[in-house]
Amino acid sequence: MKFKIFALSLCCLLTYGVAFAQTDATEMPRKNEFRIGYSDGQTLGKASFWGIGLGNAVSGTTRKKDEATGVFSVGYRYSINRLRIGIDLGLVTVTSTYDWQGSGSEDIRRTQSNFMVMPVGEFLYYKRGVVELYGSLATGIDITSTSEKGLTRRGIEYAVTKHVADVDFAFQVNPIALRIGNNHIGGFLEAGVGYRGFVTGGLSLRF
Repeated sequence: MKFKIFALSLCCLLTYGVAFAQTDATEMPRKNEFRIGYSDGQTLGKASFWGIGLGNAVSGTTRKKDEATGVFSVGYRYSINRLRIGIDLGLVTVTSTYDWQGSGSEDIRRTQSNFMVMPVGEFLYYKRGVVELYGSLATGIDITSTSEKGLTRRGIEYAVTKHVADVDFAFQVNPIALRIGNNHIGGFLEAGVGYRGFVTGGLSLRF
């Protein structure tokens, strides 16, 4: 269901971009670009679930429920001919509930938030009318904050009350990306692999 909603949202965003894609050939290109995007977040969510699963196997606990939001992101680009440089900020939250040593009830809720800061570079392959094809590479850091909350008496006793924060390397490679729009507004769709997931879509505003 979440994937269907995600795919439908991407289609709507691209349609929105196409609707405003009326270009003026005499207009000078705009060098600044602001982006709002949403990614599936599958890679980071699965990695978190695997990590939690390994910890649970050692402690004898059992996961009851796993939920992960997609990655919400904002970004900025500055255009230098075919090259664009900028930065992306992203946020995803993974929530899990589990019992403590086979109690059979949801004793503890664990919440993990990942905040990504990644400088990014893009190269424009092709531009014709309202269509642009490009690729991108981003590397930076992933700041992870993890906390636990006890939901039962046993959970309150064994939950880790102290917040734990870690900083790790983060990356995103999108060899195939498409933008449809004019020098003011457009929709974009990117495909690749990394901390944001496999597919990213959103709105692009140039000024």
